[in-house]
Amino acid sequence: MKGKYKYQFFSNQTGDGLVNIQHLLQRGKTYCLLGQSGVGKTTLLNTLIGEELYRVNEVREKDKRGKHTTTRREMVFLDNGAIFIDTPGLREIGNFDLEEGLSITFDDIETLSQNCRFSDCTHTVEKDCAVLQAVEDGNIDKDRYQNYLKIRKEAEYLNRSYVEKRRKDKEFGKMAKNIMKNHIKR
Repeated sequence: MKGKYKYQFFSNQTGDGLVNIQHLLQRGKTYCLLGQSGVGKTTLLNTLIGEELYRVNEVREKDKRGKHTTTRREMVFLDNGAIFIDTPGLREIGNFDLEEGLSITFDDIETLSQNCRFSDCTHTVEKDCAVLQAVEDGNIDKDRYQNYLKIRKEAEYLNRSYVEKRRKDKEFGKMAKNIMKNHIKR
């Protein structure tokens, strides 16, 4: 499918969808695992290899998040001839074209949003929001909706200007300094 995006969902925990991933891998093609620390990139690689060749950590009980384990890039050759590059987790990915990226990834939500009462609907609290109604009716998975909101929020933050980020960082630093100063006085 040249020029089109094709998504395959899978679970390292249940094994759902892993066969689909294996069928996509072609001999001589190189694939790169990208994502935040602890999302399961190396676990997927171990699963595809069929043994625990690379070290992984358990999910933290406190916040149910994965732990950063991979510290260097590594090229791995699978039995079928596909090549994988495992990478350390990314701390931040900038969205160069936020609107297009969200529209492609969440095309179902974008399409529904055209039926919202307000053209500037945030899909969080507005009356007559078609997206919220679809989530309530079960037509959009709640986790998918939450991911949409999370990615949109992260992208908006990353797209802020450098000056605005610095200003907010300075404000936070002043607040923290004042709290510490007042706490030490007690």
